[in-house]
Amino acid sequence: MASDYTPGWDAKAISRIAKEHFGGWTQMFESHGWPERGVKMMPSVQRHVAETYGSILAFTEKYEPAGEIKE
Repeated sequence: MASDYTPGWDAKAISRIAKEHFGGWTQMFESHGWPERGVKMMPSVQRHVAETYGSILAFTEKYEPAGEIKE
């Protein structure tokens, strides 16, 4: 449950998934069709993830099956 995670777990999980599953932030944005690039990616990523997957937790569960979510 998200309330069990320490502050910042969501940003860390997004960064880790971007690197491990997409090859980086730019590739993750490109694969989803999100328009921002460069310094504009960081401020918009959580909104995009929540809109696309329903929540950041749902995003992490898609790419890091139960028991694999790291903090």
